Amino acid sequence: MEAADAADNVLHGDLLECVLLRVPHDELTASPALVSWEWRRAARAAHRQHCRRQRHLPCLVAHVQGAVVGHSTHVYDPRSRAWASDGWRIVGALPVRRCACAGGDRVYALSLASMAVSEDALGAAWRELPPPRVWRVDPVVAAVGSRVVVLGGGCGAMAAAGVVEVLDEGAGWTTCAPMPAPLASRWVSAAASERRVYVVERRTGWASWFDPAERQWGPARRLQLPEGNNAAVESWAASGVKAGVGDANERLLVLAGGGGGIVSLWSVDGDTLLLDGEDNASMPLEMSEKLSLGATGGGVNIGVVAAGAASGYMYNASEPSKGAVRYELVAAGVGGGHDIDRSSKRGYYEKTRRSRTSRWEWEWLPCPSAAAAPMSSSSSAVVVFACSRSSTAPNK
Repeated sequence: MEAADAADNVLHGDLLECVLLRVPHDELTASPALVSWEWRRAARAAHRQHCRRQRHLPCLVAHVQGAVVGHSTHVYDPRSRAWASDGWRIVGALPVRRCACAGGDRVYALSLASMAVSEDALGAAWRELPPPRVWRVDPVVAAVGSRVVVLGGGCGAMAAAGVVEVLDEGAGWTTCAPMPAPLASRWVSAAASERRVYVVERRTGWASWFDPAERQWGPARRLQLPEGNNAAVESWAASGVKAGVGDANERLLVLAGGGGGIVSLWSVDGDTLLLDGEDNASMPLEMSEKLSLGATGGGVNIGVVAAGAASGYMYNASEPSKGAVRYELVAAGVGGGHDIDRSSKRGYYEKTRRSRTSRWEWEWLPCPSAAAAPMSSSSSAVVVFACSRSSTAPNK
């Protein structure tokens, strides 16, 4: 009888992990010989969660909008690995698009008579701006320092293709040199730093950067993978920018998606746009299958939102209702020092690739049911992903 009562008082699995999460972190250290395997497993999981909470992880924001479904906003919190709500519904809101910004995205709304740019990815606070001089559909919009840059987009007149305008605070819009010819396309991916906006043509891999303070374009170069593997790439995306330290150049992170759902990350020199053939990683193929990359026969079409070069979210731009994959570059020794390759009852899948100095973590997250349902049932529903700014202090 006593043995049965003792067995009932033993904590197992996720329950034990939840208990250890509330124990002071320094008190979890113990000799492996003195504790059970179940305790060691739960302690390692609690240690990873503790380190995760100390990192500044950006959230994913999904804006679902359409004439039939209206406009709702959904937020994924990577610390709790859960969507924070079933969606806030906004009545009478203008359709929004992503505005690239260093450290985290914003969103913008554009009409013939007005333009507004939010202060964050949620669209909680807005700044009214005069509309650009040239009307275009789905332009690239970026906030670089105090300036707003509008590039390209679909235009009615061929002469206006690739037009670039910069809004200086208090000075109005200025028309600048147009985009380089290989980039004058509606299929352009963008990432911003505090100095520049980087653009990559999604289908061809042509890339360049624009400095709004100097009103100047950098070199236009076609990104080249090692050993001539460009032929296998069907989709490119600019992810995030790592600021240069001292005399070092900025580094641009790009994603290349190819046949079979293979997606790789590459580091690019911000000045020369030359790709570093040694600094790369590949997304696990299991996650490509979850995103159905290339499954419909229409080719691979990847999209990405990020808050810097070390963390972001990749998704299937053709079928965003399939969910997203969060990727993060984690310093060695953070998160318990163990490789991870597991599925969880909590609905996420995580896989880690290690190196000597750092490792890439990959986590699949399903689209929230409240957002996936209208996207699946209404062909007019559109989802716009944005990545929040990294928080300045870890969650308690």
